[in-house]
Amino acid sequence: MEEVKPPPARRFRSDRRDIRLGLGVALVVLSVVVGSRALSSSDDRTPVWSVRTALASGTTLTADDLLVTAVAVEDLTTYVPTSTELAGKVLTRDIGAGELIPATVLADALPADRRMVTVPVDLLHAPPSLARGERVDVYVSSQDGTAVTQDAIAPLPELILAGVLVADPGQVDAMGANDQMGVVLDVAAKDADRAVAAARGGDVDLVRIGSGS
Repeated sequence: MEEVKPPPARRFRSDRRDIRLGLGVALVVLSVVVGSRALSSSDDRTPVWSVRTALASGTTLTADDLLVTAVAVEDLTTYVPTSTELAGKVLTRDIGAGELIPATVLADALPADRRMVTVPVDLLHAPPSLARGERVDVYVSSQDGTAVTQDAIAPLPELILAGVLVADPGQVDAMGANDQMGVVLDVAAKDADRAVAAARGGDVDLVRIGSGS
């Protein structure tokens, strides 16, 4: 009976090389597919404007308020694309930090019935890190112990204006030569006289309104 000889060892080595080659080709194809899908997904994202910090209704936007956020949106009219210039636009409602800016909350300019009034505020009578776009209550303590407005009945700090928009928080004197800052408040025209009375009638305190109010 003729003896059966085993196949040469190099044949098994050749088969193993073929398997490794096939696996390598499959991995390359898989990476190409995954990469193309990632690029396709990236291409579907649209850069739109969002806000850096929380801003109250009535705030006039500046370039420093804006951030670019890439999102996947089906309706491009919902949010404002970065191709649209927003500096100088006015918010018509409060908007949270990091929130995408809806196209429906923007106006071209402040309403005609708004006034900008600057009030002097001692550094220790304003909230820390007061920022534009926040809202504050304005209290005044009369310097001579009398009421600032006619409707006041006691020489206590009076609430002159509630929920006023801070248009400009003013600058702190880094040299310490002045312990006051001029805070610009955005008020309704009918309240401008009260804001001026606050600036001239006594010591002004600004009380920050919490974001949940």
